[in-house]
Amino acid sequence: MQQLNTRRGVLTVVPACSSQELAGLGIDPGLGFFWHNRPDLQHQTLVKIAAQSQSRVTLVHSPNRVIVAYVTITLPDEDTRWGRDHIKGLYELGGIEVGRDWRGLGLSRALMAAAFSDGQYDTGIVIATGYRWCWDYESTGLTTREYRDMLHRVMRRFGFEFFDTDEPNIAWYPDNALVGRIGKDAPADLVKQFKALLFENHASDYSLSEFVGR
Repeated sequence: MQQLNTRRGVLTVVPACSSQELAGLGIDPGLGFFWHNRPDLQHQTLVKIAAQSQSRVTLVHSPNRVIVAYVTITLPDEDTRWGRDHIKGLYELGGIEVGRDWRGLGLSRALMAAAFSDGQYDTGIVIATGYRWCWDYESTGLTTREYRDMLHRVMRRFGFEFFDTDEPNIAWYPDNALVGRIGKDAPADLVKQFKALLFENHASDYSLSEFVGR
């Protein structure tokens, strides 16, 4: 665990929280956007993720042991292009969220730093799919493009880069994006397998011109 000094006091960063510890924490009411602002459902989901052997929940909690921010890393869902082949070493950053009343404290950077601090993912690839309908951008006053760029600035600090893809959920809207962190020790075969997933619809109507410029 690490201590983080903020203008709202000293917060605790837990790089890999166990399901047992997570179950004993409260959750801030400003979380739960992915569950239509139901923090109770978000809490249940985080406990389940933390219990999975190849998943990780990194979180920040307040002195009264209430979760105020989190990021998850899991295996990609097997119902998606990224998870269907069960590629060993390919992970997905499934969600990163900071409670609405706790933003502007640098918590997203602290989460990412803690999640990758032990080098566990240096031999793998971690992807993150960015969908505009999953972003709480309206409460920030930013446009979808501005919000996406803000997220990428945070993630770029930790080795993530944009990848073009014809995966339909990403390609259908220009502000959606795929980013990935190829670990410094990732084997060449893993990188080859990942890049082979990027474009599969060579005869489709998708074209590079439809993707947002980098």
